[in-house]
Amino acid sequence: MRTFIAVELPNAVKQMVLNLQTTVTAKPKAVKWLKMSNIHLTLRFIGPTPEEEIPRINEAIKKAVEGHNDHILKVTKTGVFPKKERPRILWLGVEGEIDKIQNLVSDLNRELKQLGYPPEERKYHPHITVGRIRYPQKITPNVSNFLNSEYEPIEIEVQKVKFFQSDLVPGGPVYSILGIHELTPNS
Repeated sequence: MRTFIAVELPNAVKQMVLNLQTTVTAKPKAVKWLKMSNIHLTLRFIGPTPEEEIPRINEAIKKAVEGHNDHILKVTKTGVFPKKERPRILWLGVEGEIDKIQNLVSDLNRELKQLGYPPEERKYHPHITVGRIRYPQKITPNVSNFLNSEYEPIEIEVQKVKFFQSDLVPGGPVYSILGIHELTPNS
């Protein structure tokens, strides 16, 4: 099984994604939009995970979130990776208390590394993947309107992180919750 740690998002973000889908000019199926139920803020992709490791990983997550308080992030702006001339990933930006989410990710990485799951080499930059473009295609989808889209920032209250299992099925991945870990409420 494949696993990851994420923050679930409010419905307002998912509604925004539906609105943004109309801004990309492309042939049908050129852009694979994520299912609304699968849109989340990934904190850490773990990858292939033996089932017997689940309790140890949940314990590591629990330890990592200790001492981290609730905080606020804002979903704002749009972007693509790697470049607008040949986009592969369409994403929403995240702003706000970024240092707090980066510290949380750092602690998750530290705890998971002790279990044999090394962190990614690049620094964590929070974003929300909403679509993927596969190549080869004769005509690259036009993402100019997507990139120029403006919307009111959407607040995310980060109060808990969830440990997910991802099962790949023909209709796309299906996520199941393996653990829920509360952050410390602000007083």
